[in-house]
Amino acid sequence: MSLNKILSLLPVLGLITFPLTSDESVESASGIEEIVVTARKREESLLDIPESITAISGSNIETQNIKTLDDIGFLIPNLNLSMRADGFPNVSIRGLGSFGNTQGVGFYIDDVQLFSDASSRFGDLERIEVLKGPQGVLFGGSNIGGAVKYVSKRPELGTTNTKIKYLAGGQAIEDLEVSTNLALNDDWAMRFFAFDREDEGYLTNPRTPRLNGLRSNADENAGAYTEEGWRLSLAGSLSDIASLYFTARHNKYDGPVNMWTRELSLPLTHPNVLDTGINPYHQRETDGYSLELTFEQDGYDITSLTSYTDTYSERFTDVDLMPEFILDFIRPEDMQVTTQEIRFTSTDDSDLQWIAGVYYSKFEEEMNSLQLWRDARVDADGNITGALGLAVGSPTGGGVWAGQVPTASQEMDTLEIPFEYRLRDKMHQSAFVNLTYPLNADWDLGFGARIDKWENDSANLDTGSYGSANDTEFLPKLSLTKNLDNGIFYASASIGMEPGGFNGVDLPSKAGTLYDFRSEEAEQYEFGWKGRIADGRGTAGFAVFYIDYSDRQIEFQIPNPDGGGLIEGIFNAGDSTQQGIEAEFSIKTSDYLTISGSAGFIDAEWDSGTNISGVDMSGERPPVVPNSGATLATNYLRPLSNGTNFSFDFQVSYNGSFKGLQAWDPVQNPSFTIMNLQSGWSKDNWELMFNIENITDEAYYVDVQYLSNLYTLDDNGSGNVIIGTLGQPRLYSASLTYYFE
Repeated sequence: MSLNKILSLLPVLGLITFPLTSDESVESASGIEEIVVTARKREESLLDIPESITAISGSNIETQNIKTLDDIGFLIPNLNLSMRADGFPNVSIRGLGSFGNTQGVGFYIDDVQLFSDASSRFGDLERIEVLKGPQGVLFGGSNIGGAVKYVSKRPELGTTNTKIKYLAGGQAIEDLEVSTNLALNDDWAMRFFAFDREDEGYLTNPRTPRLNGLRSNADENAGAYTEEGWRLSLAGSLSDIASLYFTARHNKYDGPVNMWTRELSLPLTHPNVLDTGINPYHQRETDGYSLELTFEQDGYDITSLTSYTDTYSERFTDVDLMPEFILDFIRPEDMQVTTQEIRFTSTDDSDLQWIAGVYYSKFEEEMNSLQLWRDARVDADGNITGALGLAVGSPTGGGVWAGQVPTASQEMDTLEIPFEYRLRDKMHQSAFVNLTYPLNADWDLGFGARIDKWENDSANLDTGSYGSANDTEFLPKLSLTKNLDNGIFYASASIGMEPGGFNGVDLPSKAGTLYDFRSEEAEQYEFGWKGRIADGRGTAGFAVFYIDYSDRQIEFQIPNPDGGGLIEGIFNAGDSTQQGIEAEFSIKTSDYLTISGSAGFIDAEWDSGTNISGVDMSGERPPVVPNSGATLATNYLRPLSNGTNFSFDFQVSYNGSFKGLQAWDPVQNPSFTIMNLQSGWSKDNWELMFNIENITDEAYYVDVQYLSNLYTLDDNGSGNVIIGTLGQPRLYSASLTYYFE
């Protein structure tokens, strides 16, 4: 990170207690924190909500250096979270959610859904909320598994302060954050956040000499990336009854994509080598804007939330994962998303509490991708020679794989083949209501419902094929709550769905038609308890759930029904069931020590009769559903005699084994355990912290999958290979934070 870049940010300046912590909390009479969240689009105590929700506070986000989606996934059992090849999250909650290129779990920043940049870094946060299970009533389709909400810190009236945090560590990491709150007058305030990060990563490209003896000019630090961004927010009163909250944000990422290391056999060896001719990369730039207007009426508020997001993304993928120049993909993509929500929220003290509203979103995407075949030439008779010949299973052509050694100029001869020139338009319209009514002093009844209408239009402009579909769903939710002196018992039933869509490949038997896949649906039944324990010194909770999952969408290969090989895309694999349990606690054992923990278990299997690509999956475990997970954390914070405070935080996370991303994947990703430590001192307006991530240097994959029929990947010609995204090895870092008031 250059000094000039650091200085350019200066002009703008004018422990673990998860999962039950939040900066937005108040001290109760018993001396414990009452956690306030907005999971149901209104401020509520976490202990009063009849569903499973985990909140990670802003202070814990900083203390634990939570920067990536993987970091969040390690903290919460029954949450599996990693990055897909296209930079979007690969996430499942309780076994529900995305596998491959489906969605399933919604990501939000201040109630604005993130369709194109959910993997961006979001800092200066009040908290992160993870809602488990179908969230159809308040959030609609594409939230079948749950929702992850980033809640940013809003401008504070009457306060002016600034915080600077600088972190440095192994992998040549330099990370700078700046946040400032500026009081403009008695009624208005502004907040600004910016960050810049450079990281050389932990994957190495050895630049193995190619057949002609030349070396790749790829960067040896194959996992190196840079990311920068900012967010500006403005809040204030327009009148006695009207208020405004406006945000503008920008994020720019330049780094790797398809961080796959290659293995030819089991057991997994976890190599940190990415031996490719050209390092895969992803360049993404996003601008987003949102405007929230609130009008206070007699007994209710009216809120209008409008957003617009524009993302340009370009992905370059070295598909063969070999030192030779063989097969690459380049995928430029433009995405624009517009959303509008209007909701009405009760604010009086009547027994009936309610929220109702309407929602609209429009997603537009254009992608024009190419296959780039190196050392591939077309002769006078129209025959293709070079690497392409073997890639399609015919190792008889000329070029690298026929025993010839191409010259430098020959191997860079490129055959550009249109791969996916597509347009996608998705429109989402819905109306929703959520009610809570006390039956008596002990029992509350909750009811919610949403009508979701989806319109999906897709076109493959290379082939002239189109697809158009409409889908309307009724998504209800029912809950019954037993109020206790120190908590609640609850039971709930809910339905969620993920809309269907179209693959980019043609349906051979219907000319001009794209292969489609149907919507999937999940019915969840949950029973739980949450409340205060240990004479008010702690909180705890558990939940038991059963899920009936129908028409699951998974990315895999199917035989072409018209003959002629395989077709790859998203298809409805069949039905499955998931059942499990989750538990968590946080207790202050002394004035200085807090111990927290959580655990989860999932029993999942395909229903009888499920057949995927000719393989009987009855009774087998679906992909990317860890069987168990657990976390344990300690937070020690003690004042010293010299006026400083000493802190020591330790976390250990056990992550159970799971099958790979393919529906029928024979690869089992082994379980692994991650331990992190943070310790340091603080006083008045400064804080010095030292961090160790993955203390034991555990080798693990965050995702893994088995790929077949990819001849260019395998040295021995079997066409089969295992690929996976390697997790973060041991990493040392230190940070210094300074506060100006």
